[in-house]
Amino acid sequence: MKRILLFAFGTSFLLIGLVVLFLAVGYFQEPKFHKETSEWLKAEPEDIWNYITDIKDLPNRRKEVVAVKILESKPDGTPTKWLETPDIGGYMIFELKEVIPNRRWKIELTDASFKMRGSWTYLLEPKIPGTLVTVIEDSEITSVPVRGAYVLAGRDATLLKEMELIRNRFSGR
Repeated sequence: MKRILLFAFGTSFLLIGLVVLFLAVGYFQEPKFHKETSEWLKAEPEDIWNYITDIKDLPNRRKEVVAVKILESKPDGTPTKWLETPDIGGYMIFELKEVIPNRRWKIELTDASFKMRGSWTYLLEPKIPGTLVTVIEDSEITSVPVRGAYVLAGRDATLLKEMELIRNRFSGR
């Protein structure tokens, strides 16, 4: 019986210690984050533009996005505000902030159940033959546990995954 109690207390202290460590990592991590990544792709700016701006297709190309609901659109049907439902639950509301067709596209995360905000800017620069694609993330996570999770997963994981998806779509051309 004494061994069982010692094991239970030891396991409890270990788990509590891991939780405290996890929260400390999130607490001491800078809430704001800025990073950019660029890659040259052998594809036309128009093709890349059509891919990155196709909001309705997000659930088909990003496994973590379960659904997209268009909240507002321009008269031509271009989404200007949409709600994404991630596979872990919750919600994320994005708004279109800047558009220069085939050159610059900026979206902003304006509300999320994860206490996150931020913007992602996509720059397309023709480089014959092909396009230099740059994705810039400026984000902020106010929740200590969410920040801790992002630090453990890689704070730039979303940015790098986005570039990987674009690269994979246009590789082999």
